[in-house]
Amino acid sequence: MNDIKNTGFTSYLDESELESVTLSDLQKTKLLDGETLVAEAQKVLLFAPLSDHKRGTLGILTVTTFKLAFACANEDDYESSYQQNMLLGPYEVCLSSIDTIYQVGDKSKKKLIPGQNVSGKIKELLIICKNMRTFEFSFKDSDKDSGRTIANSLLHHAFPKRHSLLFAYEYAEPYFKSGKDVRTFRKPEDWRLEMERTRCQLWRISLLNQNFVVSPTLCEAFVVPSSVTDSGLTKAVEHFRNRSCPVWVWSAPSGAALVRMSDILPTITDRTQENVMLEHVRKSHAEKRQPHIMDLSRECPTPKEVQSSYMKLRDLCAPENIKTFKIQDYKFCGLLENTKWLQHVSTCLTKAAEGADLICNPEPTTVVLQEYSGQDMNCVVSSLIQLLLDSNWRTVYGFQTLIQKEWVALGHPFTYRLGHILNPDIEAAPLFLLFLDCVWQLLQQFPTAFQFTETYLTTLWDSAHVTVFDTFLFNCEHDRSIARTVSDFYLLLSLSRASD
Repeated sequence: MNDIKNTGFTSYLDESELESVTLSDLQKTKLLDGETLVAEAQKVLLFAPLSDHKRGTLGILTVTTFKLAFACANEDDYESSYQQNMLLGPYEVCLSSIDTIYQVGDKSKKKLIPGQNVSGKIKELLIICKNMRTFEFSFKDSDKDSGRTIANSLLHHAFPKRHSLLFAYEYAEPYFKSGKDVRTFRKPEDWRLEMERTRCQLWRISLLNQNFVVSPTLCEAFVVPSSVTDSGLTKAVEHFRNRSCPVWVWSAPSGAALVRMSDILPTITDRTQENVMLEHVRKSHAEKRQPHIMDLSRECPTPKEVQSSYMKLRDLCAPENIKTFKIQDYKFCGLLENTKWLQHVSTCLTKAAEGADLICNPEPTTVVLQEYSGQDMNCVVSSLIQLLLDSNWRTVYGFQTLIQKEWVALGHPFTYRLGHILNPDIEAAPLFLLFLDCVWQLLQQFPTAFQFTETYLTTLWDSAHVTVFDTFLFNCEHDRSIARTVSDFYLLLSLSRASD
């Protein structure tokens, strides 16, 4: 997925040249409104990935409340072809993007634990990011305590224990709303327009969840079968995990629909209310055809399996040295298969194709996606089905709207899955990356069917870790509504070379 790499530098400085460089020669990092400086180290060397470590690029390394930034001594050292935006420079990364920090010794490396206080001298640090970029810094020519100061600053600020410690709460820039062509599905009007666009019938908009009184994980307005009453909904939601009863997300011209719901609570043995809601779904079909239930909890990977696969993939794509790289490169395909990442991609695409065929076959059938929480694999497979069936979602604004509807409005837990806060009870899993990789696979097969490229997809993944935008910061619309509103991530797309 990730085509963002440090591919090398145009110039280098060796030890004999270090004494001729002064502070005034260095290009300091720029701060955003509300961003404050935490730590700074001068005369730091940045090594190119898999380099021999004999030479590096000289600069100042800075930790702020928002990012880790390396400013080169020579402007010619900046990689001009690097995909970037106006918020982050070529060698800058948002703190939330940092996945793992290692202290590197002469013959070994040690993983540093978030929250710990390093007391010894640090000569080198290896930073591995969630987009699989790596940064390796040497402090051999810096002041005595520079390495330890930078390490402790990162361990304290890059892994916050509370959501309110994220930079979004300090960002002082004005709020930027999504473009007029991107609907947020926070208001009934957005759902009404979508129902009109898809010529949806026999379904209605329910306002039962105003002020999130029924379910904190659902949006305030959602679409349900016309035949079910609000009193019936109130009774039914008590039986579902996250109080997430069957909700409409898309319709085909034939009248077959795509529906999402969670599993019944494990403490409930009587499935009467589930059957009642599915009967209402059947009545909402143009020909009253029985819906097809796709149990994604049984047929797709769990968040834990996705996370395990991702960690193996990340280690494979971020080798620690040239020796490891050569060993892995020799048997890369086998190692990649062993991560099971592509197997998970294949499973998601297969389930999406099955769902699309059911909706659009000669006897169109409503498809109901069901999983444990209703917020993980439902997001992935539902989005993919709609991409296969509806060209509107394959445009730039359409794709953004699809993410807003399926992932944001319907409550994918971004805070937990992206690991925005440090909590041992949180189950991190890059379900959103898995989805983007599935889309990338479709792009390779049908490039002319999409209005965007793989660069756009990598920008989306990077955006998910930029803690300025509220789109990917919260677990649900309820959490988003009670926090201070910050910018939508679509601003980053307008500031990026995302359509290249």
